[in-house]
Amino acid sequence: MSYQKTVETIPSTNHLYNVHIYIYTPKTKPRYMLQITHGMCEYLERYEPFIRYMTSKGVLVAGHDHAGHGNSIRTMEDLGYFSKDPYDLTLVKDLKNVSDLLTERYSQLPHFILGHSMGSFMLRKYLMKYGRSLSGIFISGTGGANKGIAPGITLAKSIAALKGDTHRSTLYNSIFFQGFNKNFKDEDDEFSWLSRDKKVRDAYRKDPKCNFVFTLNAFKGFLAIMKDVTHENWADSVPKDVPYHLFSGKEDPVGAYGKGVQETYERLLEAKVKEVTLTLYEGGRHEMLNETNKKEVYEDLFKRMEEMIHDRS
Repeated sequence: MSYQKTVETIPSTNHLYNVHIYIYTPKTKPRYMLQITHGMCEYLERYEPFIRYMTSKGVLVAGHDHAGHGNSIRTMEDLGYFSKDPYDLTLVKDLKNVSDLLTERYSQLPHFILGHSMGSFMLRKYLMKYGRSLSGIFISGTGGANKGIAPGITLAKSIAALKGDTHRSTLYNSIFFQGFNKNFKDEDDEFSWLSRDKKVRDAYRKDPKCNFVFTLNAFKGFLAIMKDVTHENWADSVPKDVPYHLFSGKEDPVGAYGKGVQETYERLLEAKVKEVTLTLYEGGRHEMLNETNKKEVYEDLFKRMEEMIHDRS
C-alpha cells in the first residue's frame, strides 16, 4: 500500500451529522495535497484506486463524505438528506471547513482541489462564495446551463409540499435522470452512463451507499446550487489567478456530451481566468476516474498538477 489512511470527524454545519474526513498520507515525503469533493450518491472511499496512484507519486490525498453520504450520516435513512433547510449551503460550508482544516494542517504543501459531478458544482459555489486561492483546481464531470433546473426546483417543491422533504420520489428521480442512458440503450443497464466498465457499474448497483434515491430535500438544495453556478455570469465571482483544468468524457450526459463542459470552459475564459485547460476523452462517460482508460486519466491529472506548479514557480 502506498499510503497510511486515517479517519477523523468534525461536526457538519447542519448540526445533524459528523462529517467523516479521510486522509491518505504517502509513505514518502508528501509533495502536494489533493483534496477531493465527491459526487452525488457516492462517497470518498470509492476513489481509493485513484488515491493509490496519487499517493504513489507523493501526493497526500484528503477529502470527506458530504452530509447525507457515505459515513456522514446517523443511520442509513439519512442517505440523500442534506439539512433541515435545504438551501442553507450545508455541503458548501462543510467543504470550506474541511478545506480550512487541511490548509492549516498542511500549510507547507501546494493545495489542489478536485470536484467531481455534484462535487464539481459544490466546488464552483465554494469558489464563488469564498474566493479561495489555491494551487490548482480540477473540475470533473461538470455541466453548463440547463433549462430544466428551474422547473425541476418547482416540481420538487410541489411534491415536497404534499409528501414532505424527506420523501424519496421514484417519479422525480426518474425525471431527474431521464435521458442519461439514451445513447446506451443497447446495454440494458440503467447505470451505463457512469462508465464503460461493467464491473464499476455492477459494484455501484450493489453498494447501498451508492444505489439510493435522493430525498426531495437534497434535490432542492442541489438544484439551487446548480442554478447559481451555471447562470451567465457565475464565473465572474471565482478566483482568477488559479489554474483550472476541466476534464470529462465526450459521452457524459451530465456535460451534455461535451457541450456543457465546453461552455463552462468558455465562461471561465470570458471571466479572464488566467489559465484554463480542457480535456474531453473520446468515448468516456461520466466517471473518468473509473473508466476503462482510467490509467491514462490518472497520468494526465498528475502531469497537469506538475505543470500548474511549474507554471507558477
